[in-house]
Amino acid sequence: MSRLGKYARWVGVAGSLGAVAWAMRDRFVSIAVPREPDRPVFRTPPTTSSADDLTKIDGIGLAYARALAQVGISNFAAIAQKTDTELAELLDISESRTVGWVERAAVLRDQSLS
Repeated sequence: MSRLGKYARWVGVAGSLGAVAWAMRDRFVSIAVPREPDRPVFRTPPTTSSADDLTKIDGIGLAYARALAQVGISNFAAIAQKTDTELAELLDISESRTVGWVERAAVLRDQSLS
């Protein structure tokens, strides 16, 4: 076998090993670096004596519930008295995001009264 043939053979072997290592790179990294599980995040509704759980309204998460509490709205009745436009202006968000909040709050308010 000529010198050039031996060189070509070693280059082929090295290239094959490199290709295998590249194809399995995720497995090598996951073995080398063990990951700790993420800490659990628990959702807790804002707690005050006369406050309702505003997160029961579709589209209101913990962040919007806190923002509503900061502007003085902490129960379903207060939301039911507003319009979608007024809520959007109070929170400085798009009106399309508040669509349906007033109707759902009115239903939940009526359920809690009965």
